[in-house]
Amino acid sequence: MAIIKAVSSKSPIKTAIVYVSKKEKTEQKLLSGYNLTSPETAYEEMQITKEVWSKLEGRTYKHYVQSFAPDEAITPEQAHTIAKAFVESCPQFKGFEVLIATHQDREHIHTHFILNSVSFEDGHKFQQKST
Repeated sequence: MAIIKAVSSKSPIKTAIVYVSKKEKTEQKLLSGYNLTSPETAYEEMQITKEVWSKLEGRTYKHYVQSFAPDEAITPEQAHTIAKAFVESCPQFKGFEVLIATHQDREHIHTHFILNSVSFEDGHKFQQKST
C-alpha cells in the first residue's frame, strides 16, 4: 500500500520541476500533468498563473511523494496510473496545476507531485488543512 507524504523544500519551483522531470529518474511516459497543457511546459504554465494573479512571493509550490514498499508487486506504470487517479480525485487539488512524475531510480517506486501554490481558477493560494 502506498503512503503519501509532504516534502519540505526551500528550492525554487523550477529546481523541483527539473529534478522530478529528469530522464534518468523517469521515462517520458511516466510524466503527466493535471490542469496543464503539457508536462513539458509545467514551469512556464505555473509561472504564468502566478503572474496573472500577482502571486510571485512566498511558497511557490507544494511537493508530495507517493511511495510504495520495495517488495510491493507494482509496476511503474501502475504506480503512475494510481498517482494520476489520486490527483484527479483529490478535491483539494481542484483548480491547481500539478506535475506528476513517477520515478524508478531507487529500490522503491515513487511518484512526485509538484503542485502550483496558486489556483489558476481564482488566484487563491493552496491551503493544506489537517484533519
